[in-house]
Amino acid sequence: MQKLFTKSAFKQALDCPTKAYYYRNPDVYANQELDDEFLESLAEGGFQVGEVAKVYQEVPEANEIKELDYDKSLAATKRLFDQENVKIAEAAFKFGNCFVRTDILVKRGHKIDVIEVKSHSWNPEADAFFGKRDPNKIERNILPYVYDVTFQKWVVMNALKEQYPGEEFTVKAWLMMADKSKKAPVNCINQMFKIVDVNGRKSATRTPAAASLVGTDPVVVPFCVDDICDRIMAGGTTDARELMGEADFSGWIGKMAADYCNNEREWSECVPRCFNCPFRCKEGDDNLRDGFKECWKHSFEGLTDEDFKRPWISDLNGSKVGYWKDGLMFLDDIVVTPGTFIDDSEGLISQDRNLLLAGMLTGRKDILQLFAHNLHGDTYLNIDALKREMDSWVYPLHMIDFETSAVALPFYKGMHPYESVAFQYSHHIIRKTAVGYSIEHAGQFINVEKGHFPNFDFLRALKAELDKDNGSIFRYAAHENTILRHIAKQLEESSEPDKDELIAFIESITEDSRAGRYGERNMIDLLEIVKRFYLHPSMKGSNSIKAVLPAVLNSSKFIQDKYSKRIYGSEIKSLTIPADDPIAWITFAPDGKTVINPYKLLPPISTYLDLDEATIDAIDEAASTRNIANGGAALTAYSELQFSDDVKSDALAKALLRYCELDTMAMVFIWEYFNNEV
Repeated sequence: MQKLFTKSAFKQALDCPTKAYYYRNPDVYANQELDDEFLESLAEGGFQVGEVAKVYQEVPEANEIKELDYDKSLAATKRLFDQENVKIAEAAFKFGNCFVRTDILVKRGHKIDVIEVKSHSWNPEADAFFGKRDPNKIERNILPYVYDVTFQKWVVMNALKEQYPGEEFTVKAWLMMADKSKKAPVNCINQMFKIVDVNGRKSATRTPAAASLVGTDPVVVPFCVDDICDRIMAGGTTDARELMGEADFSGWIGKMAADYCNNEREWSECVPRCFNCPFRCKEGDDNLRDGFKECWKHSFEGLTDEDFKRPWISDLNGSKVGYWKDGLMFLDDIVVTPGTFIDDSEGLISQDRNLLLAGMLTGRKDILQLFAHNLHGDTYLNIDALKREMDSWVYPLHMIDFETSAVALPFYKGMHPYESVAFQYSHHIIRKTAVGYSIEHAGQFINVEKGHFPNFDFLRALKAELDKDNGSIFRYAAHENTILRHIAKQLEESSEPDKDELIAFIESITEDSRAGRYGERNMIDLLEIVKRFYLHPSMKGSNSIKAVLPAVLNSSKFIQDKYSKRIYGSEIKSLTIPADDPIAWITFAPDGKTVINPYKLLPPISTYLDLDEATIDAIDEAASTRNIANGGAALTAYSELQFSDDVKSDALAKALLRYCELDTMAMVFIWEYFNNEV
């Protein structure tokens, strides 16, 4: 099949010309993002937004071009386009070796609207296309979308000039996005568009109820970006030269398209962001080439395959730019100034934590000796400082975790696009006893009622559980704090009879660090405890619970011995595991040493989503801002639950409860490890 320079190829080339070459050769080069667009769309509602846009724009279903073949789709487009007035979905245009399909094209005589639909959110009352510091520089969060539709406008304009010589067409560019200033006019917009799989190709299909949206105030709105597109094509934006290396948009496209279609590689210089390149091999990619290695070898003469086995600065946490500016690529090149002293008496700061990790990953004694007073084998645990911190905690201890959804098409009437829905929580309690402590899965909540806004019921249930005592409350990362403060704003706009009481509860257990306000029972962030007092080399640069939990389980014989017994559900009470059929959380891999990640022992949500487990894991990575295992899968499962019949809904709810329960049990494992070591 003929190779043309498409929107996807343009996107790759704009990010990195060399990536476009690797992307063009999927049978040659490994690519860890092959399904990324699908995963992102599934997690964020991209398929559904595309379908609702066609409803709002009143595109007839007969005018949706579904041909995948270039020539057939071009011919189908021309048949429709030759009408005086027409609306087309997936209209195809070709100019030279460039080819685009427009999400929606509206033709009124010689006036053409090219509408690119994105699940991205936009608030016309607060957001801006250009930055405040540089009024000629497009904001980074919207930049790729503006360039996408600029490329489409460029192709459509030139294609029309070529196909209809002598006729004057005016082509205008629009981005159609979820408008965060709008509210859903009806309940269950999300459920009007269901994800389907036809012969392996995912799409959204509308239910009969979708027709009711015609004429209502839309939540997905077209925003005109035509002037910005013209400025890009004229080289009038700051970012044009930064992205393309030149201001000549047409010339750059010509060169990139020629390279792509002729399968020629345009080398790019390696910089820190290249550490995130997806074109690299992993286990199982033995027959594929590694574009990441080829690029680095080209940029830095003398690099060998052995060098790629050395720890790189990419293994550290946070920005790598500072190390890069110092001329560092490998961790064993870090220079420690003689006489350096590390004061970690109150815990590690991020800079020292990265230095320690560099020592752990390289085995450098000159670095490790700086932290020797808190090193226990291969593990850093600052027992004295951790003990002081733990002594300040008030028992009983409450471990809480939320599962939430924020989708482009709201579940409920009156909600804004991407407004948070808190549909589930889990709650473990650790109590002091005469002989030590007890652990109990004490509470959980899940909303299974379709069309019911759960946030206030969720909060009332949580308050009822946490109000029983004054014990310390724990979260992992900022998510729970963010969600509770968001619910407080929803309450302020509500007419709930107990809203003042509920808002006061939220204020008491949350913080607003920007305003310097901290509740008297402010939740303790277990992530921050980990970052200050604990580090294991297997975590590398990640502090997410997905990295910390395996490190803790594999380094604690105490936890291994305790939880390899079937006690969870009996000795340790659970709301989902029956007392007469308890489970063991610890199971070892065939080597008899490595602990299997407990999340892998749960009944897979994929069973109920018609997706394989690898896809579920990838959705989790794409969708979860917290990096908590299966957060993205839970979001997807909740969306599916809203569509399902009672039998499937019940199965999904049970799977979700098990996942969320393990999220708070993971926090218990971390506490229990710390408590035992202290």
